[in-house]
Amino acid sequence: SMVRVSGLVRIFNQVRAQLQVGIAPEQQEAFRKLVLDSVRQVEEICARHGDPARVLPGPSRLAYQFLKGLDLDHLPTRPASPPGSADQPNAPAGSVRVRNVVGIADSAARQLWLNRSQLLSSATARQELVDRLRRHTISIEQICRQHGQTPSALEARTRTAYTYLSFASNSANLQSLLTALSMADEAGRGFKFPPESPLEVHLLGMTSLWRFRRYSNALVLKASLGFINAERGIWQALLGSILDPANQRNGRSMVTEFALTEEFNDILFEVEALAAPPAPITRGRVHDLLESFQRVNAGYFGGRMAQPVLCWNQTLTSSKFGHYQPSRDTIMISVSLDSPDVPTSLLDFVMYHELLHKKHGASVINGRRVVHGPAFRAEERLFQDWEQIEARLNQLARRHAMGS
Repeated sequence: SMVRVSGLVRIFNQVRAQLQVGIAPEQQEAFRKLVLDSVRQVEEICARHGDPARVLPGPSRLAYQFLKGLDLDHLPTRPASPPGSADQPNAPAGSVRVRNVVGIADSAARQLWLNRSQLLSSATARQELVDRLRRHTISIEQICRQHGQTPSALEARTRTAYTYLSFASNSANLQSLLTALSMADEAGRGFKFPPESPLEVHLLGMTSLWRFRRYSNALVLKASLGFINAERGIWQALLGSILDPANQRNGRSMVTEFALTEEFNDILFEVEALAAPPAPITRGRVHDLLESFQRVNAGYFGGRMAQPVLCWNQTLTSSKFGHYQPSRDTIMISVSLDSPDVPTSLLDFVMYHELLHKKHGASVINGRRVVHGPAFRAEERLFQDWEQIEARLNQLARRHAMGS
């Protein structure tokens, strides 16, 4: 069984944000205490359940491993804060709080499910919803500007809710969300639900793959936005893993395999990029994205590749390690790679892969969007020891996903 530790990913984001800007001398003792207390809490909870920490859900497990591996004796420092000054005026995460954003996102996700048929059949109704969601995102952005910040500085849960609202306020994305919910609805017809407790499926930004709760008036499945491209068979497997004990193992296996795919994880990176910091810090705890770009650019592009925006993601991902967003010319790399266990060759291969996306773009073949065409794959194989590195990345992804 999974052991859940609430707030662990939030603490990870807070700690990582502090490490990026440096920790003033007077704050270091409190910082060490936060990390040590968090690690101890996880280990005590796991011990009470008789489970090792490796059975934590993927994001929580990665957060625990990050905190556990910190060298608390050699923390990055910054000058002491002058008396009366703001503590961290440009903290990259968690410094701006906006009320009710999570509630607004939850309500929007529910309304999409309840009104999916009307919204699919009426362009006017869809446009009205897009306009309403856009007003919410504009309001959040205005509040951030009043604090001299962008949405990247929102508290973690609020930032996730904001990126969901921003994603859904795009007409094409809204159409995709409604299509996915219709697919989930079709899959749900193979299961029996009490008339007084019908199924509801809410697609949302989440750190977990899914959550399921039984209420007196509904059975509610909250699923990650990564399922937006799932076929009906995946939805049937997901529902079966929850509702059908006989097929639970097979269903969860199918869902886990789908969660490892690029089409699942591309969505997560795309959504998170909607709140990417305007001036990202490229140096992580172990690796520096700018140094990686410079090595790859010199070694494989003759130094001629224009530098894109480079940033670490703020959400722990376990199965995809990079994403290139053409509209913002941004490469976002998974913080899962910012680890002493990850050699520079692995990071550089992911950087190279994403720069190839920048170089080759996408093409449409037989009506399908193709981003890994023959020219892309041929050039990807020019990377030194690419087969061994790709095998190691796949192994790392599976280890994170399966908890081993």
